[in-house]
Amino acid sequence: MARYLTDPATETEIQALAAEAGLPTVDQAATLARLLRLHKPAPPRAA
Repeated sequence: MARYLTDPATETEIQALAAEAGLPTVDQAATLARLLRLHKPAPPRAA
């Protein structure tokens, strides 16, 4: 059974803040792209 790290109300607030944020700078975008390549998502767990 999956468990969320945050409750739905907190997730909604996080999404609203992210929607208000401006676009990243070129340096921020490059750093984020590099980090996403280095940290591959974990494979899905069996239920």
